[in-house]
Amino acid sequence: MTAQAAAIAVCSILAGLLGGAPVAIAAAWGGGICLLAHAWAGFQLWLHPGNRRSERRQAGAAIRAEMGKIVIMLLLFWLTFREMPDMRSRETAAALFAGFFLTQVAGWIWLARYGDAPLAQRHTPHHDR
Repeated sequence: MTAQAAAIAVCSILAGLLGGAPVAIAAAWGGGICLLAHAWAGFQLWLHPGNRRSERRQAGAAIRAEMGKIVIMLLLFWLTFREMPDMRSRETAAALFAGFFLTQVAGWIWLARYGDAPLAQRHTPHHDR
Protein backbone atom coordinates (compact mmCIF):
# COMPACT_ATOMS: atom_id res chain seq x y z
CA MET A 1 0.00 0.00 0.00
CA THR A 2 2.97 2.30 0.43
CA ALA A 3 3.74 2.08 -3.29
CA GLN A 4 0.12 2.89 -4.08
CA ALA A 5 0.05 5.83 -1.67
CA ALA A 6 3.23 7.17 -3.27
CA ALA A 7 1.65 6.79 -6.70
CA ILE A 8 -1.38 8.77 -5.53
CA ALA A 9 0.85 11.57 -4.24
CA VAL A 10 2.97 11.74 -7.40
CA CYS A 11 -0.03 11.55 -9.72
CA SER A 12 -1.98 14.22 -7.88
CA ILE A 13 1.02 16.57 -7.71
CA LEU A 14 1.66 16.18 -11.44
CA ALA A 15 -2.03 16.60 -12.21
CA GLY A 16 -2.12 19.73 -10.07
CA LEU A 17 0.87 21.19 -11.87
CA LEU A 18 -0.66 20.47 -15.26
CA GLY A 19 -4.32 21.20 -14.62
CA GLY A 20 -4.81 22.95 -11.30
CA ALA A 21 -6.44 22.04 -8.02
CA PRO A 22 -9.65 20.38 -9.33
CA VAL A 23 -7.61 18.06 -11.54
CA ALA A 24 -5.25 17.23 -8.65
CA ILE A 25 -8.20 16.43 -6.40
CA ALA A 26 -9.70 14.20 -9.08
CA ALA A 27 -6.41 12.31 -9.51
CA ALA A 28 -6.11 11.81 -5.76
CA TRP A 29 -9.74 10.69 -5.54
CA GLY A 30 -9.24 8.14 -8.34
CA GLY A 31 -6.16 6.77 -6.59
CA GLY A 32 -8.09 6.68 -3.33
CA ILE A 33 -10.81 4.58 -4.94
CA CYS A 34 -8.19 2.09 -6.04
CA LEU A 35 -6.47 2.09 -2.66
CA LEU A 36 -9.71 1.56 -0.75
CA ALA A 37 -10.75 -1.35 -2.96
CA HIS A 38 -7.35 -2.97 -2.58
CA ALA A 39 -7.41 -2.47 1.17
CA TRP A 40 -10.65 -4.45 1.28
CA ALA A 41 -9.12 -7.24 -0.81
CA GLY A 42 -5.95 -7.29 1.28
CA PHE A 43 -7.94 -7.54 4.48
CA GLN A 44 -9.98 -10.43 3.11
CA LEU A 45 -6.94 -12.31 1.84
CA TRP A 46 -4.34 -11.72 4.54
CA LEU A 47 -5.75 -10.14 7.66
CA HIS A 48 -9.24 -11.56 8.24
CA PRO A 49 -8.85 -13.91 11.22
CA GLY A 50 -11.26 -16.54 9.91
CA ASN A 51 -9.52 -16.75 6.55
CA ARG A 52 -6.05 -17.06 8.05
CA ARG A 53 -6.96 -20.04 10.22
CA SER A 54 -8.46 -22.29 7.59
CA GLU A 55 -6.98 -23.23 4.24
CA ARG A 56 -10.45 -24.34 3.13
CA ARG A 57 -11.70 -20.77 3.49
CA GLN A 58 -8.86 -19.23 1.47
CA ALA A 59 -10.43 -19.95 -1.94
CA GLY A 60 -13.69 -18.38 -0.83
CA ALA A 61 -11.77 -15.46 0.65
CA ALA A 62 -10.05 -14.86 -2.69
CA ILE A 63 -13.40 -14.82 -4.48
CA ARG A 64 -14.92 -12.48 -1.87
CA ALA A 65 -11.85 -10.25 -2.08
CA GLU A 66 -12.03 -9.89 -5.86
CA MET A 67 -15.79 -9.53 -6.03
CA GLY A 68 -15.77 -7.01 -3.20
CA LYS A 69 -12.99 -5.07 -4.88
CA ILE A 70 -14.97 -4.82 -8.11
CA VAL A 71 -18.16 -3.83 -6.31
CA ILE A 72 -16.34 -1.17 -4.26
CA MET A 73 -14.71 0.30 -7.37
CA LEU A 74 -17.89 0.39 -9.41
CA LEU A 75 -19.94 1.79 -6.54
CA LEU A 76 -17.43 4.53 -5.78
CA PHE A 77 -17.09 5.53 -9.45
CA TRP A 78 -20.88 5.61 -9.80
CA LEU A 79 -21.30 7.68 -6.64
CA THR A 80 -18.52 10.02 -7.70
CA PHE A 81 -20.08 10.81 -11.06
CA ARG A 82 -23.58 10.98 -9.58
CA GLU A 83 -22.84 13.17 -6.57
CA MET A 84 -19.90 15.24 -7.77
CA PRO A 85 -20.80 17.06 -11.01
CA ASP A 86 -17.33 18.65 -11.17
CA MET A 87 -15.87 15.20 -11.83
CA ARG A 88 -17.79 14.91 -15.09
CA SER A 89 -15.68 17.34 -17.09
CA ARG A 90 -13.17 15.93 -19.55
CA GLU A 91 -10.13 17.05 -17.54
CA THR A 92 -11.27 15.88 -14.13
CA ALA A 93 -12.65 12.57 -15.41
CA ALA A 94 -9.37 11.90 -17.21
CA ALA A 95 -7.43 12.72 -14.03
CA LEU A 96 -9.75 10.53 -11.96
CA PHE A 97 -9.16 7.52 -14.20
CA ALA A 98 -5.43 8.28 -14.55
CA GLY A 99 -5.07 8.40 -10.78
CA PHE A 100 -6.93 5.12 -10.48
CA PHE A 101 -4.91 3.43 -13.23
CA LEU A 102 -1.51 4.61 -12.02
CA THR A 103 -2.31 3.50 -8.48
CA GLN A 104 -3.38 0.11 -9.85
CA VAL A 105 -0.15 -0.23 -11.85
CA ALA A 106 1.97 0.75 -8.83
CA GLY A 107 0.31 -2.06 -6.89
CA TRP A 108 0.96 -4.54 -9.68
CA ILE A 109 4.62 -3.54 -9.93
CA TRP A 110 5.09 -3.85 -6.18
CA LEU A 111 3.36 -7.23 -6.19
CA ALA A 112 5.49 -8.49 -9.09
CA ARG A 113 8.64 -7.36 -7.33
CA TYR A 114 7.92 -8.34 -3.72
CA GLY A 115 4.79 -10.50 -3.78
CA ASP A 116 6.53 -13.82 -3.24
CA ALA A 117 9.12 -12.55 -0.74
CA PRO A 118 8.79 -13.34 2.97
CA LEU A 119 7.12 -10.55 4.90
CA ALA A 120 10.36 -9.49 6.61
CA GLN A 121 12.03 -8.88 3.22
CA ARG A 122 9.17 -7.01 1.54
CA HIS A 123 10.28 -3.58 2.70
CA THR A 124 13.87 -4.03 1.53
CA PRO A 125 14.30 -1.81 -1.55
CA HIS A 126 17.09 -3.88 -3.12
CA HIS A 127 15.64 -7.35 -2.59
CA ASP A 128 16.65 -9.71 -5.40
CA ARG A 129 14.77 -12.90 -6.00
